[in-house]
Formats: sequence, structure tokens, C-alpha cells
Amino acid sequence: MKMSGRVLLCVTAAATLFSVSGCKGKKDQKTFQERITRVHVQELEKRTFRERIPVQGTVSPVEHAVISAKISGTVELLKVSEGDRRKRGAVLFGIDQQVLKNQVVVKADEIKVKEAALQSANFALKTAEINQRQAKLDYERALTLRDSKAISQANFETYETAFKKAEMEVQNAQASIINAQAQLKQAQSNLAIAKKNLDDSTIRAPFDCVIFETFIEENEYVSTGQKIMNIENPGKFELVCYISSVYFDRIEENKTPVEFVDSKGRIRRCVITYKAPGIDPTTRTFKIKAEVPEKISVVSGMLCELNIILNEKTAYGIPVDATLLRANNRYIAYTVGKDSRAESVVVKRGIIDGNYCEILNAAEVQGKRFVTTGQTFINNGALLKVIE
Repeated sequence: MKMSGRVLLCVTAAATLFSVSGCKGKKDQKTFQERITRVHVQELEKRTFRERIPVQGTVSPVEHAVISAKISGTVELLKVSEGDRRKRGAVLFGIDQQVLKNQVVVKADEIKVKEAALQSANFALKTAEINQRQAKLDYERALTLRDSKAISQANFETYETAFKKAEMEVQNAQASIINAQAQLKQAQSNLAIAKKNLDDSTIRAPFDCVIFETFIEENEYVSTGQKIMNIENPGKFELVCYISSVYFDRIEENKTPVEFVDSKGRIRRCVITYKAPGIDPTTRTFKIKAEVPEKISVVSGMLCELNIILNEKTAYGIPVDATLLRANNRYIAYTVGKDSRAESVVVKRGIIDGNYCEILNAAEVQGKRFVTTGQTFINNGALLKVIE
């Protein structure tokens, strides 16, 4: 009985030891099995790369104006309402013209009066010149007689005085003509002003426009300079925005392209047509404008997403996530090398456009398969399984 118990105990211990040893062997076998990383790969892709500045801009009309009253008076004719469209030269509103028409008639009559006065002054000058010539002859005759003692000194002085008086009358007549000419010129200017006031009483559209806003009603009295309405040209718009001063030297008028999204969600393209001559010292920004091509759907005042394209070229690239930053600002990417092993290569990054990165040293790595997913879990020499 005792021997049987000892034998049973030994057999049990041996079985337990064998079981533990067997489990440890299996565990060691799993520990030393090489890890395989599943990855996606692709070769260099040729595409267009653009260096862009994403900004927000505002759509503004190229032609816009605040129409004001040029003269005071009662608005007797208001031909438009907000939202109306008018062609260039169409009547927008008019101010009471009756008084202005009367002023034109009065000023025209004044010109006739001044013309008659000038004519009379010319007649007076001719008469004075005739009298002067006669007085001169009498004076010269008297001078000869005085020298020959044929007339007395008193008689001579009478002729002398008459001659000097005739000269003064000529000078007065000439002065009267100058005065009459000045008065006629003033009367003509007054007539021109009266006609202009009459013309200014009717305001016409300076360009094709839409009535954006009105501030008065018909039969309302307005003063000179008072705002009447805002108008805009609905066919000419431009994109206006402000960008950082660091890009000042890279923006060129009529050359730098701009991409934007119109009111219907379509991507459109135009070029910068204006660059501010200087930089705002407070905000360190400068203003740019880009004229929107005709018949593109935009609305005045709308906010617009813009991409100012500083550089655009066709080159080879890979997804930007495939590149990994290392020490000394150096970038690498993993490729599938011999025996499906990971192999790191140095890549020189160029333009980052969306999710893609330009590879400047593309000629050195042409034909290699770059790891685009799973690259953060591998090192050089890691075993890879490519998922097609």
C-alpha cells in the first residue's frame, strides 16, 4: 500500500513537469516568430502641384456709386425702386424743373440786355474817336496860329482843353466797352449755370446698374448733396481680400492666378488685377483685387473662398503621409525592397498640395514602391506584406 502511493506520487509529479515543459516550448516558439506588417504601396505619381494661399475674400462691384442730389428741390419724378435694373443713360429721378426753366429764360434775356449795352458802348467809342480827331485838328491849327501871334493865349487854351477832353472821352468809351464785355461774359456764365442746374435736375444712370438701395420718396424735398440711392453694376465684379505682407513680392498684377468658388459651387479661375502699392503698417497686410470674368455667378457682398496660386508645375509626388520627419529636418519614406523587406530612402519634399507632396529627387527614387499606409509601424528591414 505504501509503495503504491509513492509510485503514484512520482508519476503525478513527472506528468506535471512534462506538462509545464511542453507549454513553455510552445510559448518560446511564438515569441521568436517574425512579425509581418500589412501595407499599401504606390509608385511616384505624376500630377500638377500648386503652391497656394487659402484666404477669404469679398465680392465687390467694380462700378458702384452713391447718387446724390446736385441741386435742392422737390423730387417730382422717382423712376426706380430697389432691385430695378437700368441701362446707362436711363433717368433715375428728377427734381422740380419749373423754377429752373424760368431762370434759364431770365438769364438768356440778361444776355440780350448786355449785348445791347456792349453795342451802345461801341457806338459811343466811335463817336468819341471822331470828336477826338476833330479836336486834334483844331488844337494843331490853334498851335500854329498862336506861334504866329494870330490868336490870343486864352483862345489857344480853349482849343487845347477841348482836345484833352476829347481824349478823355475816348478813354471813357474804351472803359465802358471793357465793362460791357465783362458784364456780357458774366451773363453768359450765369446762363450756363442755369442750364447746368436744369440738366442736374434730371439724374441719369452713369453705367448699367441695379438699384441697390433708395433713401427718399417721391415729392420729398432734398438738399444739395443729400444721398438719394446706391447703385451697382451687376455685370462687373471683383474679389477683394487682404493677405500677409510676406507674400508681397510674389504677387504680380495681371499674372498671378486665383481660384475661387462661385455661388453655384463651381470652381472658377481668374487673375489678380490690382495689388496695393504698399503694406498696412498696423495689420502687416496688403490689399489685392481680382476681376471676375463675365457671366460667372457671384453676388455682391458674398464671402468667397480663394486660393491664390503662387507656383504651379507638373512633377512627381507621393502622399504626404508617406514621408516621415527625422533628425536634422530630414525626411524619409519606406519602400518595398528585396525579399519584401522595408527599405528607407531619403526624400526631398517640395510643394505640399492637399494630401500630396512633390518629391524633388524623384529621379533617384523612380520605380520604387513607396509604403503609403502602415509606415509608422515599421523599421528598416521589417518584413512586409503588400495589400493590393
